[in-house]
Amino acid sequence: MKASGSPCPLDQISVICFKRCPYLRTYLTELIRSVWLSGSIPSEWKRACTILIHKKGNTSIPSNFRPITLEFIPLKVFTSCLRNAMYSFLTANNFIEHNIQKGFTPNLSGTMEHTAQMANIINKARIKQRSLVITLLDLKNAFGEVHHNLIQSVLGYHHIPNHMNNLIKSLYTDFKTSVITSEFRTHFIPVGRGVLQGDCLSPLLFNMCFNTYIQHIKAEKYRQFGFSLQLLNPIHWFQFADDAAVITGQESENQHLLNRFSIWCQWSNMVVRVDKCSTFGIKKVLSKSAQYLPKLLINKDLIPTIKTGESFEYLGRHFDFNMTNEKHKSKVISLIDELMSEIDLKPLHPKNKILLYSRYVLSKLSWHFTVATISKTWVVENIDSSVNKYIRKWLEVPISGTLSNVFLTHNKFGLNILPASVKFIQCQTVLRNALKTSPNDSINELWKSTNNHTNIQYDSYNSTKEVLKTFHSQQENKLRNHLKCQGSFFENVSKFSLSQLNAIWSVSQSKLPKNIFNFTIRYINNTLPTRKNLSRWGISSSSDCSFCLHPESLLHVVAGCQHYLERFTWRHDCILNFLAKTFQSLNECKLHVDLPGFESPSIITGDEYRPDLLVSTSDKHLYVVELTVGFESNLTNNVNRKKAKYKNLIRELDQNFTLVKFINLSVSSLGVFDKECHTFVKMLNELGLDNQHQQYCIRKIISIAIRSTYYIFCCRNKEWTNPELMNI
Repeated sequence: MKASGSPCPLDQISVICFKRCPYLRTYLTELIRSVWLSGSIPSEWKRACTILIHKKGNTSIPSNFRPITLEFIPLKVFTSCLRNAMYSFLTANNFIEHNIQKGFTPNLSGTMEHTAQMANIINKARIKQRSLVITLLDLKNAFGEVHHNLIQSVLGYHHIPNHMNNLIKSLYTDFKTSVITSEFRTHFIPVGRGVLQGDCLSPLLFNMCFNTYIQHIKAEKYRQFGFSLQLLNPIHWFQFADDAAVITGQESENQHLLNRFSIWCQWSNMVVRVDKCSTFGIKKVLSKSAQYLPKLLINKDLIPTIKTGESFEYLGRHFDFNMTNEKHKSKVISLIDELMSEIDLKPLHPKNKILLYSRYVLSKLSWHFTVATISKTWVVENIDSSVNKYIRKWLEVPISGTLSNVFLTHNKFGLNILPASVKFIQCQTVLRNALKTSPNDSINELWKSTNNHTNIQYDSYNSTKEVLKTFHSQQENKLRNHLKCQGSFFENVSKFSLSQLNAIWSVSQSKLPKNIFNFTIRYINNTLPTRKNLSRWGISSSSDCSFCLHPESLLHVVAGCQHYLERFTWRHDCILNFLAKTFQSLNECKLHVDLPGFESPSIITGDEYRPDLLVSTSDKHLYVVELTVGFESNLTNNVNRKKAKYKNLIRELDQNFTLVKFINLSVSSLGVFDKECHTFVKMLNELGLDNQHQQYCIRKIISIAIRSTYYIFCCRNKEWTNPELMNI
């Protein structure tokens, strides 16, 4: 059972309690064992609440809602055990059919198989100029119309052991439920007919009821009515739960199967809604195939026909004569426009808008991308372009800026955004793998027959993870080899950064306010409005810095201009000040910091060398911390320079202390840590900071670096006012 399942409102006990508490599981096991041995369901379990889930249409019409029964967890566990035992019994004895009925069947992608097979049938009929008649059937409230006497008959038909039969009979005897809405709650109502939607056993019971009819039409005299893709395997009926499709080569054959279905419905007290049924036909007219209007009856009522040029829908996929998928395309386009514009209007942080796109919008597209035969090119041109327009707007990335950086994963300094075209490839990969691995031989043959030039690109993937891996690899290659300017940040940090801290950087970035968050995005892909970029874009006539007349690149503004040294020192001291205050709170540690208000490191090191921070412990261990804040391309150069500078000092200090460690803390102007900073992480651990406190320190350093760099960038080409050290 899924942990996300809703508890029954009558006791509010979640299945999570049983999953996480061994004692409760043991008690529940004993309880279920006692119920099994007693042969009847406790009356306390036969009370439930029913909630109403809106399907579609007018919310004031009760029939537009699906009732879902929320049972006590012990009963759900018990019925799931019954279901598993019964299903194993039925499959072991070949009592239930899986080639026609594919609803609620474990390890079977029934909707994908049926829709793919129906599309193939229509295409073959049109191309080979063969007659085809398809009738879609609709049962009125199918799950709710199953009589309890029918359940008992069906259990006997499938040779279910008497003990199980009696338990199920006990379950449906005097079962009561209360309908709950946001406005009212009814008294307990006896469930006189229908299976309990929401109960673990109900889908199997419904399938068993329908299986009595499916076993009947499996006979050779009915199978021969089907449409033959191959000589020996005609297809005459599709069933997914209560959604049925009758498929034959001739009208008379289709009518014969409909007559048999009418007889079964009378026996089972099921009601066919003829007005909701539909029929679709193809036949040869002169020298080509054409759609026509079959005339079929059920219960003496004429079944509505699909008009010429129109499509019908089965299991969420639209089918028409030419299989154009225009319905799906128009739905996808309107869905994207509607959802993205709605998200755009919300006063949300860009990261939350992107989160909505990633988790909600893409999920809404998944089914269309899975079942419809749409080309990747169409998705790129129509969907990706629309989505990218909004992403650029939210992140304030100009049209000249690449989105390859934001497509990368969080540990590669990206936002892990997935283009719709990649989601499309994932969905098609799922479909192709479902057809390839199906236990149904005819579906395997369908996979082989459709393994053409269009599907080869999807068949090359074994899983959706491979699709993601390939996509991210392509983006990284693009940044490394094709986008030298906008890919320079990624190129540098992938070489020099301490990878174990990259995820923390991403967390710190996500907590930044909108303006600074977007600043980091444009910093990473080098699309900030520096004078060099403005000149490249044709906006500015000069690319030179107003102070030193050197080209004003991003490196120049945030870490290179000699006239900005005060600003860079201020940023350096902001980080150093935070470190000093952090270590100041540690017991048995003495601190020397190269900042006003602290004892100077020169007291220990002398005047020739003055490292940024010294931390000495009671056991005469000394940590010499040298902080450097520079551009990403200079991370390792700064490390090597400082290591060479303080080499002699460390040797001298070794004579006065038990242990001296040089901590080369090289951080980029955007808060990226160099690989050498693993010594800093180790120092935090040795000084007694727990893992949570260590991550807090690192997040703060990253945040201060980003915020101070943002302030420096905003003050470019302006006089510096010597602000106070940043304290966040």
